[in-house]
Amino acid sequence: MLFRKYINEQDNHTQERSFLRLLVAGLVVANGVQAVANFSLSGDARTVITPPNIKQGFWVTNKSVSREYLEEMAYWYAGLALNITPAGISYQNELFLKYAAPSEYGRLQQEMTSRSEFLKKNQTSSQFAVEHITVDEKRMRVALAGKLYTWVAEKRAGMRDTTFMIGFQYINGKLYISDFRETSRKDIFGDTDPERKS
Repeated sequence: MLFRKYINEQDNHTQERSFLRLLVAGLVVANGVQAVANFSLSGDARTVITPPNIKQGFWVTNKSVSREYLEEMAYWYAGLALNITPAGISYQNELFLKYAAPSEYGRLQQEMTSRSEFLKKNQTSSQFAVEHITVDEKRMRVALAGKLYTWVAEKRAGMRDTTFMIGFQYINGKLYISDFRETSRKDIFGDTDPERKS
């Protein structure tokens, strides 16, 4: 009888050890699956941003931005560069250049400074009324078509249909301006511009 009790206890201990081993193995597998899931999802965090004027929502990840974000930012940057007066152009250029891509900063600064000096010298103001926006999400560039109004002193000097292209670079979670130039309605992104091919 004592012998049978001893064998039953030993069998119980053996079963408990087997159960605990299976439980530990199951927990290790579950932890491994959880770690793989966490690792695979860690790079795909998507942040939803709401602009001050809620026109549309957009998102950014650590590698890309949404089409809507490119559109909103291009519209804002175009306003900084094109809706200007001689009195406010220096501040707006400074603000615009804060978002210039490091590799393109010198070129953009030179272009903005030349334009600024010309507008100040001639007491010229301009306003760009956007009529249509085209986004090239893959190459991170936006074309804004509309009417550019020009005033000299207080008299309207002209109005013309034109298109401006803004190119972007997304570096370390920040959107930078890499290109800003006037194009045409026929070639909105300036792909056939001979000066840009060199």
